[in-house]
Amino acid sequence: MSAEDEGNEGIRDRVQSKGERAAADLAQALVGSPAFGQAVSAAVAARDRAADAQRAAMGAMGVSSQDDADRVERRVRVLSDRLEETEDRLDAALDQIRELRAELKKLKKT
Repeated sequence: MSAEDEGNEGIRDRVQSKGERAAADLAQALVGSPAFGQAVSAAVAARDRAADAQRAAMGAMGVSSQDDADRVERRVRVLSDRLEETEDRLDAALDQIRELRAELKKLKKT
């Protein structure tokens, strides 16, 4: 590695380090700022109110909300799992019936 490359890496490291410190200082200032905390709280509250209004509007139009769709999707997934389990049990029962029939045929032949 040449001296110029090493010098560029040193400069890049110093700039990166200063940038990281500046970002950390800014984050610390924001976290400690009551105004920032209030702004975040207000933004979250506004988002929640907007989501509630959207759900109410969609409900009034007869359109399902994303929450409704997610709930239906989960229920369908559960039903699908239960149906698969029932199919497996039915297959096992049919196998047992076939075995019993085969045994009965053997007994009748003797």
